[in-house]
Amino acid sequence: MKELVAGYFDEWAEAISNPDMVARFKQFQNTADAADNMETEQDTGQWRPVYWPREAAAQDFSTMQGQWSCTAWEPVIETAHFDGADELPNGIPATVKRGDTQLAVWRFRGKYYATRQVCPHKRAFVLSDGLVGHDPTRPCSDDAEHQSAAPASAPWISCPNHKRNFDLVGGSCSSDGSLSIATFSAEPRGDGLLYIKPPPLGELDTGLGTTRWRVRKGESGDSPFAELDKKVQLLGRKSRKVNGIKPAVDGPVNGINRTGSETARPAVMAGCGSAPDW
Repeated sequence: MKELVAGYFDEWAEAISNPDMVARFKQFQNTADAADNMETEQDTGQWRPVYWPREAAAQDFSTMQGQWSCTAWEPVIETAHFDGADELPNGIPATVKRGDTQLAVWRFRGKYYATRQVCPHKRAFVLSDGLVGHDPTRPCSDDAEHQSAAPASAPWISCPNHKRNFDLVGGSCSSDGSLSIATFSAEPRGDGLLYIKPPPLGELDTGLGTTRWRVRKGESGDSPFAELDKKVQLLGRKSRKVNGIKPAVDGPVNGINRTGSETARPAVMAGCGSAPDW
């Protein structure tokens, strides 16, 4: 025990006292700016993010390139950020900000990809935290190491929240045909910077800006836990005290009523269909 106590240290205290480590904890890798990804509201006296919206953003974002007036190459981040990416199974991602728009960038198996940062399913700004993969039965986008008669396939990014899989080149979603993401051409250059090809800033922010797409109060409708609360029948601390203890549930608890006899256990959830969509 003495050895364990002597070797203890506060990892977070060490982190916040190290300027190099603190610099890694920022929302975007190309700027010190920050952005609110969703509104907040009070619940039982505490602030929390608003619930996810009831409906997904079903707009066809994959065809936005044909709607922009023009596109031009612009540097967004140093390629040194992605050093070592080809040795990692998931590559290395980055979250970058241009105007009011958040973008996700990856180096994966020797190539660069860029998309919007928002998963349209619940409008969560999380795609750079997802897992990158590809169809194992087909070569991955001009991968010379894998020869196959099947046409090459682009890798996909899997949203970390609900596992919607989006094509990193075309933007389509293989697990939900109503969803898609905007994608951008990306290439490294000799000046040590990664360039992407977005539209003018005003058009980009109008179509993909954080202010437009962050989740707002009231978009979820009723609380996603309302149905579950009805099944559990929680009434709060309103019941009478039993043996000096005030129960949180009015009625049978764990299948035993207050007289000590067994009762039917209430069904809390019946499969995933009755639970909220996390």
